[in-house]
Amino acid sequence: IADIKLDGVSIPGFTKTTVDLEAFQNGNTKTLGTFNLGGKTYSTITFVLDFDTDASGNLPGCYIVSNSGVKSKLQTTSNVITINNNILIQNGVASSIVADFDLRKMIVHQAGSGSDHFDFVTAAEMPAALRLVFESGSGTISGTLTDNVSASGKVVAYAYKKGTYNRTTEMQAQGASGIEFKNAVSSALVGPGGSYQLHFLQSGDYEIHFASYKDTNADGEYELKGTLIVVGAVGIDFLNLNIAANATLTINATATGVLP
Repeated sequence: IADIKLDGVSIPGFTKTTVDLEAFQNGNTKTLGTFNLGGKTYSTITFVLDFDTDASGNLPGCYIVSNSGVKSKLQTTSNVITINNNILIQNGVASSIVADFDLRKMIVHQAGSGSDHFDFVTAAEMPAALRLVFESGSGTISGTLTDNVSASGKVVAYAYKKGTYNRTTEMQAQGASGIEFKNAVSSALVGPGGSYQLHFLQSGDYEIHFASYKDTNADGEYELKGTLIVVGAVGIDFLNLNIAANATLTINATATGVLP
């Protein structure tokens, strides 16, 4: 990240920073800086990326490293990501703003015989991969998924704003980069023990959907099998979950089948 701007003006005191996003998951964050800003409502925040060099001057600036150690440079047609979001900063009040980089929406896998199989999505799709939220106004969903029926290789939990999930649409590859579950607010991989965590959800009403993936042709890549049919404790409605600020909502689920 070479620069951060509010309403087109660089934030004083920010210095070029390299962030290892893999190290900051499940609610872990990296502080990009502490800044004294004038109290007002800002309408845009812009992140300027350096595709070519990192904060230490090494090549490249943005990249992904595969399990085999192959480094793939990430780039797209614009290095500027601008988010339209009213941000109220009050004089004399400390505020913590979290920028959630959703790599599932930000990085695309490319087929081919070469070693470089990854790149950023199109410049037009980049803003949808970055979500801003005041930490004090956000909550968390966490829980455990018990799945003894789907034989999934991986399961992903997707959080949607209540009423925004359309299964037919979301299971399809959307946009120029073919992103599935594109309109999910957040997502998390269900861990080996069934645990999952969805952090920094702006307070409000949500629904959760679990998707099943499996490497059906043994090529090392996981294909979408379908969505899990789940049940919870009495009174739990997976389509109507209220998230309160500074609170964690525990939602345990049991899979009873797979809807292809």
